[in-house]
Amino acid sequence: MKTISLANRTIKLYDSIDEMPIENFQRYNKYIIIDAGLGSDIDSVDEHIVQLAKLINSDDKKKAMQELQNMRQNMHMIVSGISPRYMAFAALIYSIDGKKVESQSDTSLQELLSDLKKAEHGSIIETLFQLKKKLSTELETYFPDNFDSAKEKMMYEKIKQRTILQLKGIIEDKEYTKEIADIDLSLLKSYKPGIFTGKNSFELKYDKQFESLCMLVGQKANLNAKQMTVLQFYTTVNNIKAQLDAEAKAYKRIKHK
Repeated sequence: MKTISLANRTIKLYDSIDEMPIENFQRYNKYIIIDAGLGSDIDSVDEHIVQLAKLINSDDKKKAMQELQNMRQNMHMIVSGISPRYMAFAALIYSIDGKKVESQSDTSLQELLSDLKKAEHGSIIETLFQLKKKLSTELETYFPDNFDSAKEKMMYEKIKQRTILQLKGIIEDKEYTKEIADIDLSLLKSYKPGIFTGKNSFELKYDKQFESLCMLVGQKANLNAKQMTVLQFYTTVNNIKAQLDAEAKAYKRIKHK
């Protein structure tokens, strides 16, 4: 675990998948994704406006309307004092001043953040960034099929190409307008605003999927999934999947005989 000092409090944080409980990870990961889709501050509102303008110019009304809805939610959370980024940080807390955190409810996480309201914003964000990077590396190493996002890597590669063209243009005093525009168009076409309200909301689907996996682990492995670490949980889920695949193949062979 990682120990830091915030607002004159000693904070111990989960920083490894072999220690972190799956329920903490479920909360943490959900808020990381919500932050990526909606944002947590006024800078996110500006990003929504820029993206909205691009979608309007491309005459993609459906995506533009969803982007507008996401911006509205972003602004509502700012006014309400709710930060998905801070909530993700709170989900990583093991203890404060030696007292272990027992509940992972939204109310409990908000109470934790209230205790840390004097902490510097930069310290929280920097710590979250470091832990996110470490956890992501571990997950991609141990469970590449579950967490290695080819689509995300492709997007970052295009952004990298765009940056290289911009720098090349400055060095060579040459315009690469068409090449950059082609990359921008490709990024815009692949962009899909997330849905965070209603029956099709990401949060609802995410929670249901987690509960379904927990039930599957209970049925197939006779184990309490919610008492597992992240490493134990995804190892068990992948073993069950491999077992089900093997059973399906065996059934097909018997059926064809």
